[in-house]
This record gives sequence, C-alpha cells and structure tokens, in this order.
Amino acid sequence: MIARDLYDLMLLLFSMGAVSVFFTSNHAKLTNYIAHSLALMGSALATLCAIFVFVQGQFTVIFPIVLPFGSIGGTVDCLSAFFLLIVGVVGIGTSIYAYGYSQEYDQCRLPLMAGLYNAFLLAMVLVLTVNHVVAFIMAWEVMSVASFFLVNHEYEKKVNTRSAYIYIVMTHIGTIFIITGFLLLAVGANSMDFSQLKGSLVSETLRNVIFVCVLIGFGTKAGMVPLHIWLPRAHPAAPSHISALMSAVMLKTAIYGMCRFFLDFLGVGPVWWGIMILLFAIITAVIGVLYAFIEHDSKRLLAYSSVENIGIILLGIGAGMVFMSTQQPILAGIAFAAALYHAFNHAIFKSLLFMVTGAVMQATHTKDIEKLGGLIKKMPYTAVFCLISSLAIGALPPLNGFVSEWLTFQSLLFLPQGLIGMTGKIVSALLIAFLGLTGALAAACFVNAFGMTFLAKPRSKKAEQAFEVAPSMLVAMGLFAVICVVLGLWPKGMLTILGQVFMKYPEISALDLINHDWYQITFIAGTNRGEFSTITLLLALVGGFILSIILYSIFGRGRVETGETWTCGIVPNYHMEYTATGFSKSIRMVFKKIIHSHDETLVDGNDHKYHGRKLFYHVHIRYLFVSVVYRPINELIIKMARFMKRIQTGSVQLYVGYIMVVTVLVLIWSTGW
Repeated sequence: MIARDLYDLMLLLFSMGAVSVFFTSNHAKLTNYIAHSLALMGSALATLCAIFVFVQGQFTVIFPIVLPFGSIGGTVDCLSAFFLLIVGVVGIGTSIYAYGYSQEYDQCRLPLMAGLYNAFLLAMVLVLTVNHVVAFIMAWEVMSVASFFLVNHEYEKKVNTRSAYIYIVMTHIGTIFIITGFLLLAVGANSMDFSQLKGSLVSETLRNVIFVCVLIGFGTKAGMVPLHIWLPRAHPAAPSHISALMSAVMLKTAIYGMCRFFLDFLGVGPVWWGIMILLFAIITAVIGVLYAFIEHDSKRLLAYSSVENIGIILLGIGAGMVFMSTQQPILAGIAFAAALYHAFNHAIFKSLLFMVTGAVMQATHTKDIEKLGGLIKKMPYTAVFCLISSLAIGALPPLNGFVSEWLTFQSLLFLPQGLIGMTGKIVSALLIAFLGLTGALAAACFVNAFGMTFLAKPRSKKAEQAFEVAPSMLVAMGLFAVICVVLGLWPKGMLTILGQVFMKYPEISALDLINHDWYQITFIAGTNRGEFSTITLLLALVGGFILSIILYSIFGRGRVETGETWTCGIVPNYHMEYTATGFSKSIRMVFKKIIHSHDETLVDGNDHKYHGRKLFYHVHIRYLFVSVVYRPINELIIKMARFMKRIQTGSVQLYVGYIMVVTVLVLIWSTGW
C-alpha cells in the first residue's frame, strides 16, 4: 500500500533529520540545509500519505518495538490523516522558511535547534498516528520535551527560561489528566489498544470523570482559558518558525485528542458535555481576543489570538456534541465541520502571521509594534502577505477564515434545535452575540497590528533601516497566502475531505457536506436553511473593483501633486502618529473589569515650567487569571514549602521521632481505640 510506504519513509526522514546534526555540527550552513531539507521532504511525504489515506483508505503498521504492555503500532484513519495533513502542509512551509530565518542562529546553537525541529515534527506525527496508550503518552512526552527545549533555546534570556518552565509545568499537569482518562478507559476495556477502548465497559459516572479529565488535559495543551497561561509566554520565547509549528500544529494535537475521545472512545454523551465545552469555548474566545487587542508585543499578540481561535474551534466541537446527544446528525456534521475546517484554516493563517512577525523581527530586531511603522515601503512583499493573513484571521471574505467562522455561526444558529425551550434560544443568542463581538475585536486587532507595523512613518531607527527578507522566507509566506485564498474561494475540497473523516461515525451525517456544488454551500435542517454562494461573492467583489476603475477613469483623473500632510506648517513626524496604546484605549476602558488594566502618566522632573517637559504614558496590564487564580496557588505552595523546610531540620533523631509518632498513631487507629 502506497500510504504505508510513504508513512515509513516519512518517519525515517524525520529521524535522519534529528540525527544528521551530530555529523554536521561544525558547519552551520550545511546543518541548516541538510536538516531542514530532510524536514521538508518528511513533511511533503506526510502530506502525500494523508492524501493517499483519503483515496485508498486507512492502514495499520506494527513497529518493531515490544513493551510489557504489548506490541506497538500505528493506525492512520481519516481522522488521523486530516491532522497529519496539517502537520505536512505547515511543515513544508516552516521548513522552507527556516532556510533563511535560521541564518540568524548560525552562532546560537543552530544544530541543536535544527535537530529538535525534526524531533518535534516526528513526535507530533506519532501522536497523531500511534494506536496504543503507552505509545501515545511516550510520543506526547517527546513532543512536550522537544518543544520545551525549543522554547528555551535562547536560555541566556531569563524570561525565556521562566517561560519554558511555566510551559513544561502546565503541560505535565495536563498530561496527568490525560493519563488518568486513558487508564480509566483501559481498565474498563482490559486493553491499552485504541481499537479496544471504544465501547469500554465503564459506568456512566466514570464516563463523566473521563470526560472532565480529557477536557482539562487536552484543554491545557490547547490553551483553553483558564489553562492558557503558558501559551502567551512560550510562543514569544521560541524562534518564529517554531512558534508557527507550536500554534498551528501542536495546539491541534490537543484538538485531535479531544476528537479521538469524543467521537471514538467515549461516543455520544449527555447534553451537558457539549454545554460545558461551549461555556469554556466562548470564554476562551472573548478573553483571548481582548488580551490580543491590547498587546504591543507582536508574538504575544499572536499567542493570545491563538487562544481566541481555539475558543472558536471548541465552539464547533461543543455544538457538535450537543447535536450528537440530541440525535441530529446533519447539524452535528455542520458543527464538527466548522471546528475542523477552522482548525486547518487557523494552522495556515497563523503560520503565515508568525512568519511575517519573524521576518519583521529579523529586519528590525524588535517585537514591539510601537517601535515600528512605515515598513510597507521597506518590506512590500511581507506587507502584502501580512495583509492577506490579517484579512483571513479577521474572517473577511473571500479568504479562508470567513468560511469556517460562517459555518460556526450556522451551527450556533441551529443550537435551539439541540437545546429545547427558551434556554436553547437564549444560549444560542448569547453565543452568537459573543462570537460576533470576538470577530469584530479580532478584525480591529489586526487592523491595529498591520497599521502600526507597516503604515505611516517609521517610529524608530530600526524601522527606518529595515530590509526585505531572504527569498526562501518570502516563498514560504507566499505559499500560505495562496492557500488562504484557495481555501476561501473553493471550500469544496476541504469539505469533501471532512465528509470522509466523518463517514465512520454514525452520529454524524456527512452527506450534506459532500452533496453540493463547489460554488454554493447549502445546509438544510428541518425548516431552516443556510446558504452561502462564493461565486456571488466573487462576482460582487470583481464587479465593485471594475466599477471603481470606471468611476476613477471618469471622475478621478486630474492633476495630482504630492507633498507632506499639512500640519500647521510643521513637518509631520512619528510623534504625531496614532499609537497602538491609543488605538486600544477605548477597549481597555470598556473591559477594564476583565482586563484589569492600570494606566499611569509620568512627567519628567526638569526645572522648566513651560517648555522642555516630556510626558511618558505607561500602561500596565494585570492579567485576571494570573492574579486571581495562579498567584494565590503559587503563594500557598511557597508557604507549604517554607513550613516543610522548618520541620526538615536535617536531624536524624528528629526524623526517627517523626517515624515513632506516626507508628504509634497508626497502631492506635488500627486497633480501633
């Protein structure tokens, strides 16, 4: 079978890429070329393998490894193949991008980064394809540890080390819950093989416990609020192409884990499962976009934006689970299609945004958008790619983000059919309203990010001296920009793939996803009808463009003189520009109770009363979940540690005394006194 051969070769290439750096470590350019070429070929094979699975069907392989728990193998079905496709496509782009971007790290442990990059890709592929509990946990741990070292690659910066340790602590907290969920299922099935876990003989109470463990465990890795605190710290610390992989692919491994449990292992559950996911989803989306809007650090902005998009994906999963519970397979298909379509879309446009940010950082050596500006003249191609990705993540037609968010809106509009009565209508209305708010804030957020970065005048010497980046980086960004356009104008291809993913699940009907014309997506459920014509939209855009040209040719041609903007005789400078702080001021004021922002104005203390004075406006953000949830927990742990330090004096006699006291108490308790 072709797919199986591609799979074996893919694993070999990623393994060779991880090992090759030991033989080329003395030659940075050779290491860069060989390691990333092997990663590129492995990613291309991952893409081909996924495509052949959709064409030929699933396959199973047996690895030459035998553990006390049994043999370990891999199964690539359509669900695994869909997420493998994400790994492959994103891996192709980031590997091409890495050729140029990694030159920055020639003197900064490039071989280590390139080897871990291949190991990271290999681990994610194994997470998506192994079919044994122990193998899954092992691959999950390798993925976490590899990403930990990549986040901490520039360990000379203390903030990076702190971010890496927060990440590894949070991911292992999530892993504890994942292992608990797996073991509870495995005990009921008396097997650790994935094929035996479906229909595991566990009580309804245990099923609920497993659901909660899975939601917490995978929700931590996905960045679900309030378990998201690692994400805005880890993403800015990692190199940009690694940040793209973490946001675009690693977060999706958590979505894969949820889908595997909810669709395969646990099956249809009570309605409250879906309602709980919907609740966490909308909180995640709103909180994520609010913090993204007020950020000045471009990579932290993108990290919080990933939190928001995970919330949108979870909205589709939650709605789908509600429809599964109420036996409405067509609506469940719409909701899950919205979730997985958005997972793929987010992988594409978020990778592109991280690449753009990496290009800007390489050209200006800063992540602070307040210190940028005017880069559209210095980096025109990067500016175009940033504009496309900003429109896509803002869910504006005709780009890919619009299609998946439109499907999410459709699934929420039908939610009253799953939640009967006034409750369903109120919940549906609130979710739609908050999702609309999220979309509006996301669009405004990236208007801010694009405008402050690329428009107006440069606000620093670094921005004035910027330059366009290496051709390989531009090629990678161009590839993702094209995919954003194609997935928006031609959704049939992706919807057909999703139809195949859902074919094996009787609770989800895929017929409505497949039986449609490419230019018109129509869903019918009872008396409700949702319709979206991409041809009409495209014709309207083209017609508007032609009309604008005609009007310009008739009325717009005239004498044009170019000069500086009139500012009362003063030559305009960057001090007169709108800032990101000013742009987000209104949102900070409206949502101050949630954001917990603290504004402070400082004035320099010179001796001149009427001239020469400078105003410095500083905004300090207190993060709600850090101050309310995690800091009190941290303080409690420190108090307990100090108490334990007092009783651990190092005296052997005292320790013997502790043992004697405990022994006496146990004897008294055991005799029933």
